[in-house]
Amino acid sequence: MTDRRQEYFQMLNILAGCTDAMRGKTFPAELAWQVDAENLASKLFFHLGTVHKLQEGTMLPEIAGIIPQYVDFPSISTLTRAAFETFLCFHFIYIQPPTMAEKEFRHIVWKLGGLLDRQRFMTTTTEGQAKIQEEKAICEKLKKKIGANQIFKQLPEPLRKHALKGKWRFDKHWVDIAENAGTHKDYFVSLYAYLSSFAHSGYLGILQFSQAIERHIQESLSNIYTSVNLTLMSHFILAYCSFFEDAQTFLDNHEEHKKFVQTYFITAEQWEELVRRA
Repeated sequence: MTDRRQEYFQMLNILAGCTDAMRGKTFPAELAWQVDAENLASKLFFHLGTVHKLQEGTMLPEIAGIIPQYVDFPSISTLTRAAFETFLCFHFIYIQPPTMAEKEFRHIVWKLGGLLDRQRFMTTTTEGQAKIQEEKAICEKLKKKIGANQIFKQLPEPLRKHALKGKWRFDKHWVDIAENAGTHKDYFVSLYAYLSSFAHSGYLGILQFSQAIERHIQESLSNIYTSVNLTLMSHFILAYCSFFEDAQTFLDNHEEHKKFVQTYFITAEQWEELVRRA
């Protein structure tokens, strides 16, 4: 394992420690919406843990007389994109709003959006159809709750429509949320376009795939994401700890962890300085 990949695993370990600090914590009913912050942290850990594993390389049983061995850098790219979006979702809902009331409001809209998405799913089982009907009633209750919310009433009409449709990003694009989360705009636009070329089978992704037949090239392309995700994890860890006191206590009690995380925390201003020096 390279030094940088060892650091990656070290950061994963710190992320796990921060989330584990919340183990067994109970939330009163009025704060139950905060549990999904933990679920987002687990989702991020799954994605980035799998990235670490994929970088070791994949070997399949014999197929057509050969034993396929490769480093699946396109999947690593796609997982990195999903991880970045997970962080941005977390930040937009749980960190950026200045008050708990606004955080909870965004969570309600986010929840409505997910349940409305499932209303469009096709189901052929009795259990599935019953679930759809059950959640249809929940959606109506959420819409009423949103409509009665004081934050909703202060929104301009176009954003009210977004809220009632569960469009939780409202009028924001990923790049807007990334900027608010402290990511340099040009860095995010460039990185996200590159990651999306793999996720959506754009020609750039296919072109790069065709040029990476040899394993050492695949490894080189997969290693790009080590640094990207180290920075991503550092941002997520510090944001997560700022929201949950128990996680912050864990980090404060492990000064070496805290220093290491801060090593990879790069602000938009620092990115700008790096660009100017390039």
